[in-house]
Amino acid sequence: MTFSEINQAEILNNLGFEALNKMQEETIAASKKNDNLLLLAPTGSGKTLAYLLSILHKIKPGSGVQALILAPTRELVLQIESVLKLMKIPLKVNACYGGHPFSTERKNFLSPPVILVGTPGRIQDHLQKETFDPSSISQIVFDEFDKSLEFGFTSQMEFIVNRLKKLKSKILVSATQNIDIPKYLMLHDPQTINFSKEKAGTLNLYQIVVPKDEKPEGLMFILGGMQLNENAIVFVNHREAAQRISEQLDFHRMEYSMFHGGLKQEQRELELAKFRNGSTLILIATDIAARGIDIPKLDYVIHYQIPPQENSFQHRNGRTARMKETGTSILIRTNIDSLPSYLPYEPKSYEIKKNQQIIIPEWVTFYIGKGKKDKINKMDLVGFFLQFAFMSKDDLGLIEVKDYSAFVAVKREKSMELLKVSRNQKIKNKLTKISLAK
Repeated sequence: MTFSEINQAEILNNLGFEALNKMQEETIAASKKNDNLLLLAPTGSGKTLAYLLSILHKIKPGSGVQALILAPTRELVLQIESVLKLMKIPLKVNACYGGHPFSTERKNFLSPPVILVGTPGRIQDHLQKETFDPSSISQIVFDEFDKSLEFGFTSQMEFIVNRLKKLKSKILVSATQNIDIPKYLMLHDPQTINFSKEKAGTLNLYQIVVPKDEKPEGLMFILGGMQLNENAIVFVNHREAAQRISEQLDFHRMEYSMFHGGLKQEQRELELAKFRNGSTLILIATDIAARGIDIPKLDYVIHYQIPPQENSFQHRNGRTARMKETGTSILIRTNIDSLPSYLPYEPKSYEIKKNQQIIIPEWVTFYIGKGKKDKINKMDLVGFFLQFAFMSKDDLGLIEVKDYSAFVAVKREKSMELLKVSRNQKIKNKLTKISLAK
């Protein structure tokens, strides 16, 4: 099936959008006239949908992989895959990334996808092991290309491009302008769609200045002023700082998630799931969370440590004030810290609110030991939990089904009773582990 047979209005409806924004319209129009595009737009502006609709216009009848999308992190790969699934297009999509079983990905290629999404390293592995035929690929997208360069994926991307002999269309996507396009991309005379200075939403920038060695207290003042159901990402430059903050939050008995490169993939998925579904309202993260994670609405970005690079600062802030929303960014610095040179002005002082009682999230997360590969879907889980008389639809929140597991948000007041009655029960005649996610 070709894109001409797919209704764009239906796709937008599936995604919950009424219309395309100006950047998306310009990108799609440009893709019909030019095979080489350079798309510059801020985080949260809708770049993913812009390039996905652009490549769909060029999908043709036939078998084999036609479009390859490269992304620097597994989280961004999963986010792109989720958008494609929400679009409900009748085309097979495969996702390949580190931490995902290679054997599973190999089996998925037995019936080749039309669109392949992956990290440069994992796609290179598949090409070297010849698990799929790349000869039919005519389109490639480099999403978050600046980050791919920063992460050192140059050799992998060069290897991949050199293996794709029938490439016709290339789209290079970045949130920052200052990038050097390598010669191996052969991105000759690209048409540039530049919305990099556009604001995705309204960002309010503040700072608090605390005495030396009192950053933890400053953070607690901010978190103590959060209202019910408000959430925040606390960014640090190193995972050691994340660990120190976690000890502080443990002391105050605050629920939180943690996200950094030292966690295994399964744990990273769990931590993000808890934050997305409201089981935790605080996410402590390194800059790995500044790009490519799917957080639909975020109230606060807190810079516990200020990043040395401006693009990292921009990407952190890009987690909030997305798609015309309003967000708040707060810098925590001591009285001996100077502001980074890339800030042209001194942020306003953040008014520290009076500490309130520690907010206990209204949701908890249930871990289910079965997933998509076990033929378990969201409706199966809804049906399973609603079979119990004391449960209603309002007692269930966000449900995420992964390949071999699932995460279900349940109202806290129902969680212990539900855990008691659901243990040792079968889901679709399959005995599975059901527990509270930790």
